[in-house]
This record gives sequence, C-alpha cells and structure tokens, in this order.
Amino acid sequence: MRGFKHAAEEAGSQVTGGQTVLNPWLTVGGVATSVCQSNEYILPDNAVAGDVLVLTKPLGSQVAVNAYQWLDQPERWNRIKLVVSEDDVRKAYQRAMFSMARLNRTAARLMH
Repeated sequence: MRGFKHAAEEAGSQVTGGQTVLNPWLTVGGVATSVCQSNEYILPDNAVAGDVLVLTKPLGSQVAVNAYQWLDQPERWNRIKLVVSEDDVRKAYQRAMFSMARLNRTAARLMH
C-alpha cells in the first residue's frame, strides 16, 4: 500500500478512503476523481488534421495483455500461436506492464 500511496503523491494526488477484501491474491486498485472547469480537460472531439498525437501509453499494450492471458486459454492461444511466439508474448507483456506501472505525467503535460 505504501507504493500505491507514493505513486499517488508523485502524481500530485492523495489516497483517501478505501476498502479491504479478502482474496487469495493481492489486488490493489483505485479510482481517480476530480473537479475542474470545462477548459481544463481535453476531449478527443476537437482534433483537426495536423494536430500532434500524444500517446499516453504505447500502442499495442492491451493486445500484449490479452495475448498473455490467452497463453492459458488453449482455444484462444491456438488462434494466434502461428503468428507470434510464446516468448514474444511474454516479452511484450513485460514491456506493457513496465510502461503502465509508470506515471504518464509527461504525456499529460504535453497535452496542455
């Protein structure tokens, strides 16, 4: 929990409240809420040709997570194993996890 709290502080936020649930595995999650003016957030509906595209995580992160989960689901793994190796899936998953474990503050700042 200290790591979760530290990451929130690094992002300029704080952890308040919470709940405890008994599980056989560790589960940590969070919900972010904010109050702001309409000119303080960005919606994707005003994009025009020539705008800079800022990625907040690498393209393919969700595909890497899905493929990793499919390693344990033969009916799904059999559909993709001819185009990607198990080793490549594991490497892509590790890269995706490493990326998603970091704050995307730089991307957020570039957008403002």
